[in-house]
Amino acid sequence: MEAKYIDPFWKRVKKLIRANKISQEKFAASIDLSYNTLKTWLSFNRIPDAYTTCDIAHALGVSVEYLIKGTDYKAIEKRKKEIFIRKTAAKEIKKMAFLINKNAGLIR
Repeated sequence: MEAKYIDPFWKRVKKLIRANKISQEKFAASIDLSYNTLKTWLSFNRIPDAYTTCDIAHALGVSVEYLIKGTDYKAIEKRKKEIFIRKTAAKEIKKMAFLINKNAGLIR
């Protein structure tokens, strides 16, 4: 892995461990890794093998892509869909409100 990804990888891992409010010891145990190994990787910026990287990502609830690059294509696409749905729903609600107000005027 390129050196430019190593430091940010561990920064993201540490941030996510803190966000989950668990210790590094408990996190290491949760992925069946010794705490000393995790400490060594953190201290010397060593990247784990692909299987362990997948375990780390899964345990932290993120993608491997996020851990390595800081971006997550699936999350970005999901967010775009959510925004589209909200905008579409807002337009439909405005149309319905207009029709309700228009029809309410006829009833009076």
